[in-house]
Formats: sequence, structure tokens, C-alpha cells
Amino acid sequence: MAKHAGSVFSVDVEGLDSLAGQPAYARISERIRAAIVSGALAPNARLPSSRTLAQDLGVARNTVDWALSQLVADGYIVRRRGAGSYVAAHLPERDEPPLIAPRAAPAKREPEQRRLSQRAQALRAYPGHYRAATAIPFTPSLPPLELFPRKVWNRLLARESARPGNDVWAYGASNGLPALREAIAAHASAMRATRCSPEQVIVVTGTQQAVELAAKVVGDPGDRAWVESPGYQPVQHCLRAAGLETVPVPVDGEGLDVAAGRELAADARLAYVTPAHQYPMGCEMSLPRRRALLGWAQEADAYVIEDDYDGDYRYEGRPIASLQGMDDGGRVVYVGSFNKILFPGLRIAYAIVPEPLVAPFVDAKHTADGFTSLLTQSVLAAFIQEGHLARHIRKTRTIYDERRVAFLEEAKALHDLLDFGPARAGMHVAAMFKPALAGLDDRAVAAECARNGVEVHSLSKYGNTGPGGLVFGFVSASRSIARSRLLIVRRAIESVRG
Repeated sequence: MAKHAGSVFSVDVEGLDSLAGQPAYARISERIRAAIVSGALAPNARLPSSRTLAQDLGVARNTVDWALSQLVADGYIVRRRGAGSYVAAHLPERDEPPLIAPRAAPAKREPEQRRLSQRAQALRAYPGHYRAATAIPFTPSLPPLELFPRKVWNRLLARESARPGNDVWAYGASNGLPALREAIAAHASAMRATRCSPEQVIVVTGTQQAVELAAKVVGDPGDRAWVESPGYQPVQHCLRAAGLETVPVPVDGEGLDVAAGRELAADARLAYVTPAHQYPMGCEMSLPRRRALLGWAQEADAYVIEDDYDGDYRYEGRPIASLQGMDDGGRVVYVGSFNKILFPGLRIAYAIVPEPLVAPFVDAKHTADGFTSLLTQSVLAAFIQEGHLARHIRKTRTIYDERRVAFLEEAKALHDLLDFGPARAGMHVAAMFKPALAGLDDRAVAAECARNGVEVHSLSKYGNTGPGGLVFGFVSASRSIARSRLLIVRRAIESVRG
């Protein structure tokens, strides 16, 4: 039976053995009745008009009217003057069984186990989110959304979506909109002292995608990659899922220990680092370590992924130049993100790649997902070019600094339990358990905090193998909230300890 292109409702009126010989209106009526009884058509669902149904089913309109009238008489459909036909909110009870028995709902059972690829098994080590993540004190690395200038963003969104032409409505270039790449190059140069042209900027959806692309471009399955220990686990899972072997390299007060990395895997193809503000410990990579890292990359024909996830937020001391800005050999892939600066739902980040890697990166991005949302890119380009990003960073930097100072002052109440690390930059601070708490399970403490409405991360979550500790995000909590939630943390530590 021919269907019109606009059909949104399907009723098969052919081939019903149980209704053989019945007129078309009876077959249509029973089909719709079965769909209602089985729940396929929900209570109060609106049905297409009789004219539309007749066109879709290839029958006369009168045939459909007779079928619907029968369902109205039986109490399965109600008609509302001027509004159409709807499934009844309450179905009638029937003494006789329907001509078409409704399909019984399958019994609940455990999901069937299937053989998975090695890549899928690696991905299971970092499972996806099945519900949205919400920021509560002290969730690390999530910005307070109430500070974002939504009115400005919405105004730019309305303006950019109303522009003539199809630039943001058609397929886009895999490396990103030229206007956004130019804006990013200028922003990174001014704020982080990077050296690049807009052609070296690749727009991606997040840090993890940038790392995955880098792994695919310069690494082969089985190659090794240095990662910080403790360090940011999501990108480590990305590297492993891409087939690389991750080599944990210890971190101390000067950042990643390059000498240890040479001893562990001198032939590694990649090194992933967070030099401006190590995640999660908060230290800065010293100048000698930076030079040593770049020297190793040049000697080993390797590459360094520099994740500058919150480099725009520094509260004490001089700004730290990017590793990429020091690199004369074209060995650094610089990664920045707007998802933590603006709002996580934005899903726009970028990679600044050495010129010889530009074409392979664009190819890898094209294979991954084609391109990043063009309309959002256009709005962000205007947001940067018109100075709104710079104003937002200045405003939030001031507020974050005030909350940082307040948090550290209130956290003195826990100094008998925790040693707090450096907090000169970023949006979080790590704290180690005092020696008296040696052996305390930091994951159990984090779970106890969560049960009482406080979100902290355990250092064990980041691969820490030494004394336990906790990671606090301080940018979303006022002084009074910080004070009350820190009391909950104390009770959680004492509860697990006891």
C-alpha cells in the first residue's frame, strides 16, 4: 500500500488472517484498538485527522470515519470539537477478547552478555553518564552556571541564527569556522602566550576528543604514552581506548618527573601533561622540567599534549607561559577548552597543532564526527570577538579568588585532618590525609560525603597510590556554604575512621 511522504501513523490493514473477509473499516478499527490496548498509543495521544489517515492508508475518507466512529462508540477514542480525535484517558473494560491480542510486555531480566571488542572492554573502565551531572559543593572543575551571562549569549544566538545565507546551516569544515579559529588564535596568544596561526587551530567538542585525535594521528596500537600519576583519568582512558599503552609517570612538586619517564619508557610516542596547574595536585611544572620534557620529545620523535584546562584562572604570582610557546621544534599539541570557562553544555574546545600535523588532524576530526556545531561556533566567535569572553574571565576570576580565599580560611578547621596543597590557580585544591589517618579509605570518605549532600573526589580516583586524600572544588561555594559543608566532610572522615 502506497504511503505519502508525510505519514506519521502506520496501520497495516492487509494480511490479517484473523480478520479475513472483514471490510476495511473493521480491520482499521481493530488495528487501532490493539495499538491502544497494548500501550503503543498512549492515553490522550492525538490521532491524525481522518483525511490524513485516509491518504496514508490509501482508502476512502468515509472508511476511516466509520472505523473511528466505531472506536468512539466503544469508548476507546474521544472526539473534541475543533481539536480532533484523541485516545481515551481511561479505557473501557471488555468482556470479549480483542480480535488482535495485545503483545505482552517482556519480563524483566538481566541484560544478555555479549562478546565485546577489546576496545569496548577498555571503554567500560570509564563508563558513560546515564544522568546529567550537577554541581554541588565541592564538585571539582564545574563552574557556577549562575555567573554566565545568558542574556548576552541568547542575544548573540538570536542574531547569528538570523543571519542570511547557509553558513551555519549546511555541512561545515572539519577544522571549524574561520571566524572562531581566528578568535581562538588571538585569545590563546594574548592570554597564554601561544604561537600559532588560525590554520593550526582545530575546533573539537572537548579535551577528550582532542587527546583521542592526537593519539590516532601520532600513535599506533601498542605504542606507549606517558601520563601523570596521579592524573586526569578520562584522557588516560581515551589513550587506552585508542590502543596506546599508558605509562604512569610520578608527579612531585615540580610536575611530571621527566627523568622517571625516560627510565620507564624512553621510546614513548606521547606525553600527556597539565603543566600550568597539575590535575589534581595543583602544582606547576618547573622551568627545568619543561625544558627537559621538550628535549625528550625532540630526541624521541615524540609529542607532548599540553592540557591547559584552566590556565585563564591564576590568582597568585606571574602568569605562566604555555609550554607550546616555548616549543621551537613543533612537538607540542596545545589543548584548551571553553566548557569549564563558560558552561559544560557548550561542548567546544580546541587543539593548536604543529603545522605538519594539521592535515592529519583535520582528517581524524572528519572521521570522528565530521564537524562541531556550526551555529554554536558562530555564537562563540562573536562572544570572543566582541569582548564578552574577556569580561567574563575578569569577572569570574575575581569571584573565584574571593571564594578560594574564603574556602582556604574556613578549611583551617580541618588542618588536624588534612594537609592542603597549592591553590594559586584553577578551580580546585587537593588535600592529603595527615599521617595519623594513614590507611584511611578516601573513596569511602567521598562516598560518605555524597550520602550527606557534599561532592568531593578521592585522590585514589586519579590513580594516586600514596597516602589518601580529597579534591575540593571551591568556585561554587560561598563562605557560609563552605563552612557548613566542611563540617560534613569532617564528620565523614571521623565516621569512616571510627
